Amino acid sequence: MIFINNSKLKYLFLIIHSVIAILLCITYLNKFIEPKIFPYLGLLALIYPILIAIYLLFTIYWIIKREKVFIPFFIFTFFLLFPIKKFVHLGEANHEQITNNELKILTYNIRYANNNKDLQALENYITQKDVDIAFFHEIYTRQWRSKEIFLAERYNAAFDLIGISSKYPIINEQKIILPNNGFAGMVDIQKDQDIIRCFSIYLEPMYLNKNIFKISTIAQLKNNLEIITDKLLKGFKKHEVQIDLLTKYIKESPYPVIVCGDFNSVPLSYEYFTLKKDLVDVFEKSGKGLGWTFYDYYYPIRIDYIFVNNDFKSKLCYVDRNVNFSDHYPVLATLELK
Repeated sequence: MIFINNSKLKYLFLIIHSVIAILLCITYLNKFIEPKIFPYLGLLALIYPILIAIYLLFTIYWIIKREKVFIPFFIFTFFLLFPIKKFVHLGEANHEQITNNELKILTYNIRYANNNKDLQALENYITQKDVDIAFFHEIYTRQWRSKEIFLAERYNAAFDLIGISSKYPIINEQKIILPNNGFAGMVDIQKDQDIIRCFSIYLEPMYLNKNIFKISTIAQLKNNLEIITDKLLKGFKKHEVQIDLLTKYIKESPYPVIVCGDFNSVPLSYEYFTLKKDLVDVFEKSGKGLGWTFYDYYYPIRIDYIFVNNDFKSKLCYVDRNVNFSDHYPVLATLELK
């Protein structure tokens, strides 16, 4: 950069900064454009936090240099604050005790918690947190084949790789058949005089592994980027079919609805916006701390969610990073049925 004069450098920075601002705006088109039409928008949603970080760095640069061009970029920064609560909330989580009128919810992908020691520790954790309804993903149903293994004192329902465990009676359960390799199930839970319909969802995985991010040459970088992009684009298209089918089940519910799962999708994705049309993102509404739930690929992202309809009041939601049975962290929430 020392060989570029100041005017050319400023012009280059201005172009880059403007392009990033445009990309941040384009990301919101995921709300309107289906992946089958243009799946590349899903990639923007995936790198949205990176784009924001770069955007803010350039804005700070203009301020330090006392360039007037910082004014429009600084003003636009306030618009960037709106989606921030989908990713992070400032302040510590308030682990308040639940009351008789509230429900404590947990959603957790427990992929690596397969041995009896981990399962017993997880059961103790659920008891300690006084969880009313727990949603699990990648459970491998052998964990519930013997009632002596896992959460035997509760009401349980398992559907292939997903399950739901409840303090309260499960009066109805149904497996939802999703195309490709997505999994979903719903149960009706009787709590006092109320019936609550709960959906546990595990959308199509992207079939990536950590080795694909280990790169030593430019040629390998190019090849791996092509593989990653291809897998992601195919995954976005499969998610569209799966999430559109699931929203029909959710809309048909005659009862208050809780939707939890590992969606393998980030905030601002098509999948996220589709659920947000009729439901509330509990973390966005009343979250505390960082929202990132998956950390195994050197890039922490939020892909595990708790959604509810307007029959619930969201009081608290947080990610517990002290629990490491899996490559995901559990998400806990306190809800109140209105």
